[in-house]
Amino acid sequence: MNKVLQPSLFAEQENIQVLDLEDGRKLYIVQSDTKAQFNSTNEMVDWAWWTWNPVTGCWHGCPYCYARDIANRFYETKFEPTFYPGRLRAPQNMKPMSPERIKNEAQKRRINLEDAQVFAKNVFTCSMADLFGKWVPEDWIFQVFQAVKASPEWNFLFLTKFPQRLQEINDKLGGFPDNVWVGTTVDTQSRVSLAEKSFKNIQAKVKWLSIEPMLEPLHFESLDMFDLIAIGGQSRTSKEPEFQPEWIWVEALMKQARESNTSVYFKENLKARPKELPWKPF
Repeated sequence: MNKVLQPSLFAEQENIQVLDLEDGRKLYIVQSDTKAQFNSTNEMVDWAWWTWNPVTGCWHGCPYCYARDIANRFYETKFEPTFYPGRLRAPQNMKPMSPERIKNEAQKRRINLEDAQVFAKNVFTCSMADLFGKWVPEDWIFQVFQAVKASPEWNFLFLTKFPQRLQEINDKLGGFPDNVWVGTTVDTQSRVSLAEKSFKNIQAKVKWLSIEPMLEPLHFESLDMFDLIAIGGQSRTSKEPEFQPEWIWVEALMKQARESNTSVYFKENLKARPKELPWKPF
């Protein structure tokens, strides 16, 4: 990460601290007295019923990013990397859902109760950021994991496009806590090799791949180091139209997953389905 030159304050917003980088870009720290809590997800995100964003913003610049559209509309620092120290208290402020509430929510989301009992504890962490982006100060990352380790009643799910930095943090922590699931996004073949190499050396209870959006056919040397792959299409954003992978791409990836005994999860926005007819070759 670029060296931080000088912290300063917005004259008009004294709750926002600005960190100027050598390349002219800025990081932000926002202080707030508001009681921090998780946000609940809707039925489209059935695998994690909560989100938590102690860090927001990203400099990847992916054209299909939905989070950027949301942040640019609602966040005071837009999609610039921002740390909210007060939000670190959210896991301690939240109480796990009661069995009755889980049962009711499972019925609402049309999920079997056994799965719901796991999903009710799953917190998609930094869903509006890449916590392991090379621009994120290491201190921010370690503060997040201190909060994670202090709340073993929750499962914290992380996703990054920088698996090499994820491995670096893994090594410094001596492996991730048991309540952490770590994943990396692979949308094109160019990301496959780095994902495989990094995840061979990462220690976590659940290691997963997000193949969302699946932009082209993908081939892995092995999926043995992954417990789960989640496959999705591309939702429409302000910069990109909706896109769906070909079924043959999905089918080939599923075959690789079966060979490695890796679970496969279809995201709600994946519409690819086989439509075979007896008079057409397949």
